[in-house]
Amino acid sequence: MPRLVVLSEGLTGRSHELKAEKTTIGRVEDNTFQIPDPSVSSHHCEVLLKGSDIVIRDLDSTNGTFINGQQITEATLKPSQILRLGQVEVRLEGDQATSAQKKMTLDHTQVVPQGIKMDELGQLAKSGSPGFEKKSNKGTKIFITVAILVGVLIAGGLIYVLFLS
Repeated sequence: MPRLVVLSEGLTGRSHELKAEKTTIGRVEDNTFQIPDPSVSSHHCEVLLKGSDIVIRDLDSTNGTFINGQQITEATLKPSQILRLGQVEVRLEGDQATSAQKKMTLDHTQVVPQGIKMDELGQLAKSGSPGFEKKSNKGTKIFITVAILVGVLIAGGLIYVLFLS
């Protein structure tokens, strides 16, 4: 019988056998398989048993659903593949997975994406990408001009009241 086994630290040991035709996974209690982690959406995804296939369907989750690092909206999950829900990793284990496949999965080091490197960040800033546009000072200039005019009017009013009345 296929089952999902949580691999992420703090949640290891949690597992769920896929007996029903439809299994919902999410952070809240009304899911068939609850994973209480803040990166997992309240109703993150569903697992559908379609013949011998196990289909994963994302339920518009906030942090996405991934199979072996590839973001999906709906895809088939194979034994020993890693399903990532937010920051939680889950592996599908089943009768088809041999002990050699399990050993190979444990012996494999997963590459963690590093994000943007500092030199790439500098290149993005120089290329004028939309995330690094220079802010306009128009609002600040208007505010200063209005403040100076109000100050001059107040000073003129005080002079008029003190010396001309």
